[in-house]
Amino acid sequence: MLSQIRLEDLTFYPRLMVLSAIAWFFAGGVAGLTMVVAHLTGALRVPDYNMLLTFHGLVMPFGGLFQLMMGLSLLRAGFCYGKPVKGVLVRAAYITLNLGLILLLAGIFAFQVRTSYTLMFPLPAAGVFKGLWPLEGLIVFVWGIILILAVNIALYPAALARLIFGGKTQEALVLERFVGTINPSGMASMLPYIFIIPPLGSAITIGALTIGLALLGIIPLSSAGWVLQPLNFNYPFWIWAHNLMEAMGIMALGTVYWLTPRYTAVLGSSEGVEPRLYSEKLGILAIIFYSAAAVMAFPHHLFTMPTSQPVGLSYTGQVASWLTGFGAAFSVFNVLATAYAFGLRLTPASLAAMLGFAVYIVDGFLAMQLGTIGWAYRLHGTYAVTAHLMTILLAVSLVWIGALYHSYRLLFGTDVNRRLAYIHIVLTAVAALGLFYFMAFMGGSGVPRRAYPLPIASDAGVLGLVGFGAILAAAQTIFLFQLFKSLKAT
Repeated sequence: MLSQIRLEDLTFYPRLMVLSAIAWFFAGGVAGLTMVVAHLTGALRVPDYNMLLTFHGLVMPFGGLFQLMMGLSLLRAGFCYGKPVKGVLVRAAYITLNLGLILLLAGIFAFQVRTSYTLMFPLPAAGVFKGLWPLEGLIVFVWGIILILAVNIALYPAALARLIFGGKTQEALVLERFVGTINPSGMASMLPYIFIIPPLGSAITIGALTIGLALLGIIPLSSAGWVLQPLNFNYPFWIWAHNLMEAMGIMALGTVYWLTPRYTAVLGSSEGVEPRLYSEKLGILAIIFYSAAAVMAFPHHLFTMPTSQPVGLSYTGQVASWLTGFGAAFSVFNVLATAYAFGLRLTPASLAAMLGFAVYIVDGFLAMQLGTIGWAYRLHGTYAVTAHLMTILLAVSLVWIGALYHSYRLLFGTDVNRRLAYIHIVLTAVAALGLFYFMAFMGGSGVPRRAYPLPIASDAGVLGLVGFGAILAAAQTIFLFQLFKSLKAT
């Protein structure tokens, strides 16, 4: 049995990351629900709405989902490869990410920087030129972004790579084993993040760092002129932002691959049976296929910029976007075949993983529409895009919630209350699908995203968002109740 000190080598920083992620999720969720209610009541001023929009759109994916993924993926690598999750890289990743988020918080609420959740040029600087927020606020905001970039492009992949490829395995820390070395549930789903995100994110990091240093007066502002050209800013930004979301999706896919075999009926009833997918080779193919297609799908974010986007690049983005669906289809077959062939036990971890995966696939149909040039021109500026972004984040979050429930006792020292966990998971999935369909309906009706107040009446849509937003909030309240009980007990 592991000593408490040895166990802390595995769990201290992952637990800290998970708890911090939950805190940022809570803050961002309150902002999101406030915005939706404001559409019903008109209670917010326009600048206040835009500040909440900026805050919600940044802390939910980075403070919440990315940090949850970072903590649980490092934990998984640690207890599967038998290596402590600590050291300079892990510590720096945690501190730098949350310091960056605090700077964003200060920039938004102390200096009223409000760019919406998309940082496309020239939104961050335009407010300074128009006198909407001070230059000091822009400096704080930009450096918050730079610190977050440093984590998801350098510190986190370096920490993950060090756990997988470096150091010696300590058998006392091996709590679960992967089958083989490279397999779909283990290293394979982590490799795209380690090897793709750093090079693809390097251009926007250099550009952001150049802007940040120029704003501080360390280098001449004229030296940052090249990155302030819309073409030079928007392409590096979307190459990074798109592939970051895809890599996080692939990590979630690997988590489904990892959890599903561990909760098969065969594994639960027989000794000496190793957890395996129906087809390990198909799992590897799905990850490789998905990763290769995703890298070239980024132009679908730029369909509506005909002055800068070559037609050939637009069609490349469309074809690549559709090809990612093949990777998802391979995964659907593999996961369902695993459950059918070996049986699947109902647990909070398996339920969250399967429902998260189901929501992910449902959203994929809208993603393919948005990845089609003709449909993109019709839907790009509407709530349909918000539906896609929100749903993919909720789907991936649900999968990682499954990983959290799987490691709940390891992290918090108490068993999960299954009844509360099932209610939490089912309500979250129902809310995700409800929000998805209402936002997609609003998008199809032409309701513009980021607009407040809405220029097109959509009372039914807004009521639906309030209702399912309340269900989502209730689900997370149930989870927080269980978590507080666990923390109090330990």
